Amino acid sequence: MAPAQPTAEPPATKAELVVQAARRLFLEHGYGATSMEAVARAAGVSKATLYAHFASKAELFSAIIATECRRIAPTVDDGEVDTLPAREALFRIGRTLLTLVLSPQALSAYRVVVAETPRFPELGRAFYEAGPATTLRVLAGYLERATARGKLTVADPHTGAVLLAGMIRSHLQLCRLLGVRDSVDEAELDRHVRAAVDLFLTGCGNRS
Repeated sequence: MAPAQPTAEPPATKAELVVQAARRLFLEHGYGATSMEAVARAAGVSKATLYAHFASKAELFSAIIATECRRIAPTVDDGEVDTLPAREALFRIGRTLLTLVLSPQALSAYRVVVAETPRFPELGRAFYEAGPATTLRVLAGYLERATARGKLTVADPHTGAVLLAGMIRSHLQLCRLLGVRDSVDEAELDRHVRAAVDLFLTGCGNRS
């Protein structure tokens, strides 16, 4: 019997090609200097095809951020996390969140947004809804479920999510954005997230 041949990856869809091209152009040239026409050329699609998938440049940028943020969603939505003790569940969620916000792609996108939002307010709104707001909804959803199961006592899951996410990302993300730190090793990431989770659980009453 002949050995099985490796399965080829499916070709990228036109929407995926557009997102890949737009990500590259936005990071190289900035949001304002990148036109939808340039994105269409770089992706090898027509303008009609581009606008059929993305009605505006802000919507396209939002899709780029959403693609990155989808990496955290399975960590929370796979069902397994709800079976873990609260401390381990929050560590898993927080570790994934911190890895995401410290990734080179996320740091580069954040710098673009901060630099260009004063001229393009729609960019900041698109980034917030596709990135931070989505992450907070995922984390708040877990806190609400854990409270309903008696593992935690979180009166306001959204506020809890805001505070916990802020503790997890704030210092290390700021150091990386400002170039104070070139990198952070895995052991330090683990310690940082566990410290944030322990402090949060002390405040909200861990019963796991």
